[in-house]
Amino acid sequence: MNKLMSVFLVLLALSGWITGGIFMYGVKMNQENVTKMAGENAFNIIDQSLHHTHSEAAILAKIKQWKQDGWTAQTGSITTLCQNDPQRFSHWVTVKNISKICEQAQ
Repeated sequence: MNKLMSVFLVLLALSGWITGGIFMYGVKMNQENVTKMAGENAFNIIDQSLHHTHSEAAILAKIKQWKQDGWTAQTGSITTLCQNDPQRFSHWVTVKNISKICEQAQ
């Protein structure tokens, strides 16, 4: 094999490694964005459902009602937030009740 062909094959192999690295980085960034947006969607569903509920006791009662009635959009959103970003619940309830909500979601 001549020198030119060897150089070409080495450059081809290196370009494959570089392209693979770029694709892996893109996939990682996309996955992070998907996870973030799933949390945003879950937050918005719960926020809209709790729009006119102001006291923490009423919020907890409403969440319990969702579970009893099988409201899957709300209970699925609770599960998603508990798995990805449970601190988002602090918008509605205290930290003590966040753990209660997430334990019940399991």
